[in-house]
Amino acid sequence: MKKIISLLILWLSLGIQAQDKPVVSDWTAITQSLNVQDKQNWKFRVSAKIRKENDNNAKCAIWARIDKLDNTTGFFENQAYSGINVTSEWKTFTIEGTIDSNAKSLKIGAFAKDNGDFYFDDFKLEVNDGKSKKWTEIALRNSDFEEDLVSADWLEGIGRNKNHVKNFIITTSDNKPFSGKKSLLMKGQNIIGNMPHGKFAEVNGIKMYYETYGEGEPLLMLHGNGQSISAFMNQVDDFSKKYKVIIVDCRERGKSTYDKTKELTFDIQVEDLKQFLDQQNIKKVKILGWSDGGILAILMALQHPDLVDKIACSGANIFPEGIIDEDIKDSKETLAKLIKENKDGKNDVYIDLYNLDLKYPNLKYEDLKAIQCPSLIVAGDKDVIKTEHTVKIAESIPKGQLAILPNSTHYVVAEKPELFNSLVMDFFEGK
Repeated sequence: MKKIISLLILWLSLGIQAQDKPVVSDWTAITQSLNVQDKQNWKFRVSAKIRKENDNNAKCAIWARIDKLDNTTGFFENQAYSGINVTSEWKTFTIEGTIDSNAKSLKIGAFAKDNGDFYFDDFKLEVNDGKSKKWTEIALRNSDFEEDLVSADWLEGIGRNKNHVKNFIITTSDNKPFSGKKSLLMKGQNIIGNMPHGKFAEVNGIKMYYETYGEGEPLLMLHGNGQSISAFMNQVDDFSKKYKVIIVDCRERGKSTYDKTKELTFDIQVEDLKQFLDQQNIKKVKILGWSDGGILAILMALQHPDLVDKIACSGANIFPEGIIDEDIKDSKETLAKLIKENKDGKNDVYIDLYNLDLKYPNLKYEDLKAIQCPSLIVAGDKDVIKTEHTVKIAESIPKGQLAILPNSTHYVVAEKPELFNSLVMDFFEGK
C-alpha cells in the first residue's frame, strides 16, 4: 500500500470497503452503535474484560469510533495497536475519549486479528457531561453475552456494512467466562502470516519471517508498505495449486525484525531478498509484488536479472512523484505529525515507512530498459499511482505488458481477487 496513514486508519479504510458478503481477511470485529447526538462534547469511557488462547502473539482489543453528522469520522481508537498486553488471564481494558461536537453515533466493539481464540466479557459504557464528577452507565444490549448473539445486539463488522469474515467464528462460549455462564468467542483460523509452519531466516542482519505453500516453480510474493504476509490471503490458494508460493514479511513489517541503525530503503530490502533466495537455494523465481512489493520486484529484475524469471507488479511507482499529488501532500503532513508526537520512539517504524515512500525509489524511465524479463504492470483506474506513470513504466520495459483494471483502486489485489489472479496466472503461464 502506498498511502500509509497508519495501521489504525488502514484498518478503518479497509472496513469501509467491506461488502455485505463473506470476505477473506486476517481480522474481524463486532459492533454496537449508540445514538449520542444529545451527548455531544461529553466524556465517555468503554471497558471490557479480555483474554486469549492459542494465539501465537496475535492481537485482540476493544475499539471505539465516533461517526459525525456529516458522515466523517471523529474520535477513533483501536487498542490492538496501542501495545496492550492481553494474556490467557482475564484483564480489564478501557478506552476514554470525548464525544465530538457534531457527533451522530458512537460505535464500540471487539476486534481480533490473526489465528487464535479471543474471549471478551462484560462490556460497559459510561458517560460524563463534564459538569459533575459522576459517571452515568449507558445500558448495552447483551453486554455480558449470556444470550445468543443476534445482529440486533452486536453487528459483525465495524458498523458500516454487515461483514462476515470466512476466517473467523464468532459465537458465545462457556469456556471459562469472566462472569455468568458465557462470554464472547472470536476464533481466527487458517490465516496466513500467523501459521504454525512459519519460519525465520537470518539475512542481512535481520530475522525475516516467511511461510510457504504448495509445490512447483517458486513464486515469491511481496507485500506493500504498511502490509505483511496476510496481504495475499486472496492469492495463496489459487497460486499454490501451480507454484511453490513463498511469502515473506519485509523488514520492519509483520514478524520480521530490523536494524534500527540502518535506514529503511528499497536497496537494503533487495539485499534482504537476495540473501533469502540464496539461502533457500532458489536459482530462478517469479515475483508477484503489490505496491512497494512491486517496486522491489522491479529492482530485483534490475539488480539480479539472473534470479528473476518474470515479474507482475500492481500499484508500483519508480519515483515518488509517480504518486498522485494529494496523496504525497497527505503523507508529508502525517509524517510531520508523527515526528512531532514521537515520544519514546513509539512512532519510529511509522516514520521509517513514510520516509521510504516519500524519498524512494529514484529510478528513471530509461533505467527500465535494462529489464529483460517479461513484466506485467498492473494498476486500478482509481489507483494512487498516476495512470500515466503506470503506462510509462510498462512502455519503458522491453517485454512490458500493461493492465489498467476498471473500477479498481490501489487495493485491486484484494478488491477483485478473481480477476486479478486470473490475469496474473495467464501472464505467468504465457510464453
